[in-house]
Amino acid sequence: MEKKLDEILNSLKPQMYDDLKDIVNINSFSLNMEGIEEALGKLVEIGKKLDIPLERVYSSKKTRPHLIYRQDKDYYVFVGHFDTVHSPLSDFQTMEDTGDLLKGPGTNDMKAGLIVALYSFYILKQLFPAVKLPITIFFNSDEEIGSIDSQEIIENQLKGALGAFIFEPGRPNGEIVTRRKGIASLDIEIIGKPAHSGVEPWEGINSILASCEIIEKLEKLNDYENGIIVGCNEINGGVARNVVPAYTKITVDVRFSTMKQQKKLFEDIEKILNSKTKVGASVKYDLHLNRPPLEKSKESDRLAKIYIDIAHSLDIECEEIATGGGSDGNFLSAMGVPVLDGLGAVGNYSHTKKEFIYKESLIYRTKIFVLFMSQLLKDRQ
Repeated sequence: MEKKLDEILNSLKPQMYDDLKDIVNINSFSLNMEGIEEALGKLVEIGKKLDIPLERVYSSKKTRPHLIYRQDKDYYVFVGHFDTVHSPLSDFQTMEDTGDLLKGPGTNDMKAGLIVALYSFYILKQLFPAVKLPITIFFNSDEEIGSIDSQEIIENQLKGALGAFIFEPGRPNGEIVTRRKGIASLDIEIIGKPAHSGVEPWEGINSILASCEIIEKLEKLNDYENGIIVGCNEINGGVARNVVPAYTKITVDVRFSTMKQQKKLFEDIEKILNSKTKVGASVKYDLHLNRPPLEKSKESDRLAKIYIDIAHSLDIECEEIATGGGSDGNFLSAMGVPVLDGLGAVGNYSHTKKEFIYKESLIYRTKIFVLFMSQLLKDRQ
């Protein structure tokens, strides 16, 4: 099989690079809906060429288009996103081939991963012509802004998956991702009382002083060794040098490794924020979960071992890693679906103007994944 796979990949190489260039050169910044539509259309066109009939799908809000190729039951799901963080106003808009690297907006995160997913499916159809492949594909247009629209589709339409394979980029040393932190947002408003700071400061209630008290308490919840992060990363307050500040806002990034940690952490945060401040300021807050953690399971551990063993058999460096950032794999993991993440091409510097992939990784990561899926398909026969 490997010889036939190599022959197919060699014949497809130019096409894979051309298709990647076409979608990278379309600006699909999450809020650029014209670009989102253009990128969606290009992916449908690529899918049609590969005999993968991708269809538009909408959440109940019907605000953004996403793409799906659907199987009814007993399927694995390939997941990716085609939005990027690069604004149409940026001067970083097109793909550059330097020989070893492919540089461009979204090359690493994660348009190369979409090519790996689509071409893997296409190649699997060549290798298993008599089998109806048990594969669903879902590409969304809003992952970079929290999957605020597509989360509903993921949770309602992909809950029956036997496994979810997320084509976010491989880490810089070729690692795949088996664990991701959960992410929550905490917005805190501290309401004090204004007063003239030079005439009667004692008549005021200093909201900045109260915020310092709160931040100090929240900071003590950090447990980096066990994956708990409470980052008080933004603070705004006060109106003038000579006015006791009556209002301060703090925005906090909250991360954790397990749902068990999340429950205790939320309780600790709420205890702090529901306690009286020493200066008498009042506190309002909004604490909500954005993404649950991607936790490792027995089945995801088994899948990771299969993938890594195949990579090693090809003399390709690959291990597993945990990371602090979230992906759509977080939602699927919380639904009980075994998840492998970071299966796209290998590169670095996502979300910057230095973003790139190693050119050949587009090919060899496709090869690893095809062999991985072939093993799963054979095990099912």
